[in-house]
Amino acid sequence: MRILFLFAFFPIIMFSQSSTMTKGLNDEQKKVFLNLIKEDSKVSIFSVQHQQYLDSILAILPREAFFWQQKAMPLFKQKKYELGMKYLDKAVELDKTNHYKEYRAFIKCLFQKNYTDALNEFKELSKENEDGVVMDHPYGFWMALCYLQLNQFDFSRQYLEKAVSFGRKHNMVNPYEMFYLGVIEYETGNYTKAIEYFDVSLKHYKDFADAQYYKSLSLAKLNKGIEAKALFLESKENFEKGTSFNEGNSLYETFPYQVSQFTYVYSEKFFK
Repeated sequence: MRILFLFAFFPIIMFSQSSTMTKGLNDEQKKVFLNLIKEDSKVSIFSVQHQQYLDSILAILPREAFFWQQKAMPLFKQKKYELGMKYLDKAVELDKTNHYKEYRAFIKCLFQKNYTDALNEFKELSKENEDGVVMDHPYGFWMALCYLQLNQFDFSRQYLEKAVSFGRKHNMVNPYEMFYLGVIEYETGNYTKAIEYFDVSLKHYKDFADAQYYKSLSLAKLNKGIEAKALFLESKENFEKGTSFNEGNSLYETFPYQVSQFTYVYSEKFFK
């Protein structure tokens, strides 16, 4: 969550780091810069005014990758992917670390749905840091989602298992990783194994509607119709209560296999 954290405290961080960022500026430029930061904190990140303030900041500090990324981030959340990527590419070009490159790979995976490009970027990043993490998940998790969306289930399983192993090293079980392992088994016809993974997911995220939904489909495939229908209705109820995906970026983008209102409208006929 590093990018989101930075933005939440944008004015505070800018003031605390201003001595580093404004090292080459004269007194007048520093004054203008600090005033722009102050005024920008008063407007919505999704406003035209915010973009204009950032343009003014970049006129003073054109080589600060952080501000290029800040121009990109709200545009992605408004689904203006092509425009946002232009600014994020600039941040990647200027940054000497892989910080913005891994963020770009994540954006290509979850936001742009450009899975082949995302995979290529994550593979390059993994050569330098196999245990890299972006947006609270190891690279392997995002690579697994890319392969899942390309129907390459064996590769998806392989990278998800790596992500699970990474979590175990840190004494963590991620319910989303277990959910996606269940999805893979469901898609490849291993319904009993899929249910086992969904149960683990539900153990770590009680009433997780998405896991309940796909578990109900798996039960139906095993001819357990009464149990499947009851769980489907429970899943729908929990979805309406809000116990679906609660990742920070799920506010803006749908994750693969995430349930929706349409999911239940469509499936209701089947369960009847």
